[in-house]
Amino acid sequence: MKAKVRHIYELIAGAILSLLGFTSCDKEELNEYFEGRVEYGMPHATFKVVGDVKAVESGKPIEGIVVKFGREADGDRTWETAEFKSDKNGKVDGSTQAWPSEEGIMLTFEDIDGDENGGVFAPDTLRAKDLKITFVEDKDSHWHKGVYTVSFEAKLKKAKK
Repeated sequence: MKAKVRHIYELIAGAILSLLGFTSCDKEELNEYFEGRVEYGMPHATFKVVGDVKAVESGKPIEGIVVKFGREADGDRTWETAEFKSDKNGKVDGSTQAWPSEEGIMLTFEDIDGDENGGVFAPDTLRAKDLKITFVEDKDSHWHKGVYTVSFEAKLKKAKK
């Protein structure tokens, strides 16, 4: 009997708390504070990833290299990743949303097309110390913390056969 009463109490309490949560989103002071918008989520920033991918031996641009944006945590990449691909001029230009910090940013480079674009190139990684990370724009938003540019010049070596 006690278990049944407790279960009913938990259901009622849960329903009341849910209703309180929904009604709190409609308060005028929240709307004034957020200028009519209520945002959910976590703080983030926009990271514009721009750079060149070239071959060490020839200095020529490499097309078709996959560039992955991520964060380093104890030497490993975390869940925060985005992928870009170098164009025929070896240029990479893309953007992603990520945690608003310069710490631990890394780019990994992988040749996925084999001999198609000038040979097979060995994978490589550039860490924050090898990148130029610049805070370029502040966003006046509760969650969006601004825009960063991550610039790089990657020089890949041919893979050993």
